[in-house]
Amino acid sequence: MSFENAKANLKEFGRELNLEALDFDENYTCILGIDNTFSLHITYEPNSDRLYLYSPILDGLPKNDKYRLKLYERLLEGSMLGGQMAGGGIGVATKEELILMHCVLDMGLGVDENALRKFAPLFVETVEKWREIAKKICAGEEPEPFQLPLPPQESRSFGKPGEKYLKI
Repeated sequence: MSFENAKANLKEFGRELNLEALDFDENYTCILGIDNTFSLHITYEPNSDRLYLYSPILDGLPKNDKYRLKLYERLLEGSMLGGQMAGGGIGVATKEELILMHCVLDMGLGVDENALRKFAPLFVETVEKWREIAKKICAGEEPEPFQLPLPPQESRSFGKPGEKYLKI
């Protein structure tokens, strides 16, 4: 039942993007390119009935220890209780030099089939903000203070003329 809900959520999200063929692969994952800049990974986990959204914030950690420490501090501050991470968190794979932001959507009984469609704009906008912050810190610049994106119901939606949308 929950996987059916996850598939319905992915289908509704695809409709919003004018992509009718969105589907999970054999690993229960769907990967979308966002503005040819980064990827949005959507993975259903059958054991927990959850849909995981994750995207890279940075690929390649700063070599400068001062910048790396500043980046880690900023990410930890933003991740406190998910406050600046759209309710999710951040993970660092030091060996792979990769930083990922992630969020979880429950796909259990009673979850709306529009949950992903409603949440994805907030997640993508938050990833974009953190990618910019990380880029500036790595360049030795002081990033602007983090500003929360608008909630999904007030946020700019995908594909509307004159408004922000995802280019896939």
